[in-house]
Amino acid sequence: MGKKLSDELCRENYNKLKELFDSAVEDSGRFTMVYAYGIDVGLTAVILLVSTSTYASYAFGFDADANEIVILPVALDLSGYSEPIYLKKSEIKKVKQSFVSKEITIYDNRLPKKYIQLSVPELLNEDEDDVVLLVKQNEEVKAFQQFFKNQFSK
Repeated sequence: MGKKLSDELCRENYNKLKELFDSAVEDSGRFTMVYAYGIDVGLTAVILLVSTSTYASYAFGFDADANEIVILPVALDLSGYSEPIYLKKSEIKKVKQSFVSKEITIYDNRLPKKYIQLSVPELLNEDEDDVVLLVKQNEEVKAFQQFFKNQFSK
């Protein structure tokens, strides 16, 4: 059985993620940060078709003035992070957003698989499979949605 947390504990997780972001990202104060997670679905055909899903967690920063984003891969338990990836709108090949799931796909050669797919939830307080960070980030997500709609997806 997965975990379920109160809104307060979810907000604490967000604050811990922000601390990691601030320690890893140069000039982090100019970015608004949201938690994002990605799902990479792999298909393998042996005799049967086997599907595997790999989840990843990110601290995703955006700067509306510079039209720049930074993606910081983080450990689910917030014990560490990888190198941040900085991307300016003018340098990105393509950005798409799914109408149904609101999942965002960013295509750029500097990304590990040449693309990344992200979901940015306002509140995650339950996770049966223990694969995502439980967070509360309502205001931050509203700012992200505004940024993405008005400046980054055009």
